[in-house]
Amino acid sequence: MNLISKRFWDWVDQRYIVRRLLLGVTTWLAIDSYFWAARFAETTSKTGAEVGLIVAAVTGPVSLLLAQVAKLYGDGRAT
Repeated sequence: MNLISKRFWDWVDQRYIVRRLLLGVTTWLAIDSYFWAARFAETTSKTGAEVGLIVAAVTGPVSLLLAQVAKLYGDGRAT
């Protein structure tokens, strides 16, 4: 690795740019999926239980992903 490339990646690592981008994109993904779930629940003709299961199937994994990314970001900031 040449010196310029090493200095660039050191600069990126010191400012947590990748972690911040990951947190931002994942937060946007979570917010978008929650808005989708709200629109789906308002406009669907399915019963209450079906709507609840579909919304949980969509927002559950996204919530878990956001929790893990937030934990990764927080753990990275602590070091």
